[in-house]
Amino acid sequence: MRIVDIARSAYTSTPAPIRRRLAPLVALVPRSLKYGPAFERWRRDIKRSELEPAFAVDRAQSQLQALLTKASAGSAFWRKLLGDAAFATFELEALASVPITTKQMMREAGDAARVDALPALIQATTSGSNAEAPFEFLIDADRSVREFAFVTTAWARAGYRPGDARAVLRGFRLDDANAAHQWDPALGELRLAVFPLGPAEAAAMADEMERRRISYIHGYPSAIELFARHLDNANRRLAHPIRGIFPISEPLFAHQRDLFAKVFPQAEIVPFYGMSEKVAFAVERPGEPGVYTFEPLYGLAELVDDDGRPVVTPGTEGRLLGTGFISTGMPFIRYDTGDRARLVEAATRENGWRLTVRDIAPRRKPDFLIAGDGGKIVATDLVPEDMALLRGLAEWQFVQGSPGVATLRYVPAANGGASDAERLAKALEKRTDGRLRFDIEEVASIASGAHGKRAFIIQNIAG
Repeated sequence: MRIVDIARSAYTSTPAPIRRRLAPLVALVPRSLKYGPAFERWRRDIKRSELEPAFAVDRAQSQLQALLTKASAGSAFWRKLLGDAAFATFELEALASVPITTKQMMREAGDAARVDALPALIQATTSGSNAEAPFEFLIDADRSVREFAFVTTAWARAGYRPGDARAVLRGFRLDDANAAHQWDPALGELRLAVFPLGPAEAAAMADEMERRRISYIHGYPSAIELFARHLDNANRRLAHPIRGIFPISEPLFAHQRDLFAKVFPQAEIVPFYGMSEKVAFAVERPGEPGVYTFEPLYGLAELVDDDGRPVVTPGTEGRLLGTGFISTGMPFIRYDTGDRARLVEAATRENGWRLTVRDIAPRRKPDFLIAGDGGKIVATDLVPEDMALLRGLAEWQFVQGSPGVATLRYVPAANGGASDAERLAKALEKRTDGRLRFDIEEVASIASGAHGKRAFIIQNIAG
C-alpha cells in the first residue's frame, strides 16, 4: 500500500497548523494501517538479515543491481557515469569498480541526477557547515516508513515497540512559544522545548513524562545532556524509569554517557548513524561505545583510502562511502559522505556484507581546538575524566578565535560560579600540557543553532 507509505511521510512534513488538525484523527488509525504493510515487511527482512548472512548478501546484491539499472535507464548523467557496469550481472565485490561520486558532482548535476518523476519526490537538504552552504536534493516521498523500520528495529534493543510514546528533544518550534512541551498524539511524541531549557522547564518536562509514563528519550545528545544535568542538580530521578535513550545527529561523548547512566540508570543507550541523503545506516554495537555496524539492506557502506582503494587493515582510517537503497528517485551511488572512520571489520559475504567501523568523524563543524603549536586537540580530550570538575556548571561550551587560546563559556548551576569554571579551565590547561590557555566567560544561556543543536566547540579559525 504505497499510498499509506506516502501518507505517513506527508504527515511528518505537513505545515504545523494542518498537522495539529490532523493529529487527533491520525492517532485513531490502527498501527497496522498507520505504518502500512511495507513497514512490517521491512522489519521482518531486517531481522532475518541479522540471522542469515546469505539472505543479507542476496538481498543487497539484488537491490544494488536494480538500483544501477534504474539509474542508468532513467538518467543520462548516471548512464554516462556508470557505463556498462549498470547492465552487468553484478557481484557486490564489483562495486569498487564504479566511480565515486561527490557532493559537488551531485550539486552540479542537479535535476539531471533525478530518475523518478517529481510528484514521487520531495525536497530535502543538509544543514550545511562552517565551510559550505546547505546541499539541496530530492528523496522519495514514501521512504519514511522504510527508514523508520530500520530505526525502530535498532530501538527494539531497549524494548521499544512501534507506537510506544517518546520524549523528543530536537529543534522543534512548539505552538506555544512559552510552553515547555507539546504532545503529538499521531506520532506518540512528547516534544520538549530545546531552548530555553532551564531548571523550571526541565522540571515541567519531567512532570509531564511521568504523567504520560514515557519510557524513551530521543534527540540531540547536547539537549538530553542539559535536561539530565538539570535533573541531577535538583537531585531528581524520574518515578517512571527511562528504558532507552536514542541519541541522534551529534557526536555522543563519554561524559554524556556517564551522566545518562547516572540519571537514567535503567536506560540502554542506542545511538545510530544516518544521513539526510539516505545512503547509509549504522547502529552502535552493544557494549562497544563508538563502534558501528552498517545495515546492508539500507545501503552499502564502504571505507576507502584517499586514493579510493578499499581499506582492508583494521585500525586504518578511511573515507566513508554509501550507496543508498531506501530512496532511489535521485540515486546516491558510491557517494562520498565526507565522514571518516577507522576499520574494525570489512564487509564480507560471511558477515552478511556488514561493514563495521569505529571513531566516525562527522563532516560537519570541526570538533577540535587548535593548540599554540598548531596541533589539534579533539573534543574527547576536552572532557575531564573526573566528573566532579563539572560541579557548579549547568552548561559549558568552547569558543576559539586564535591558536593556543580558547574561551570556556559557562552557565552556572545553582550555587555555582566563576570559581567552578576556573577549576575546570585550570584542569584542562594541565591536561593539554599548557598547549592551550582557557579564559572563562559567564553567559545566561548557551545559544542553540538553527535546528536546535548546541555546539560543543565553536571553531572560528579558518583553515
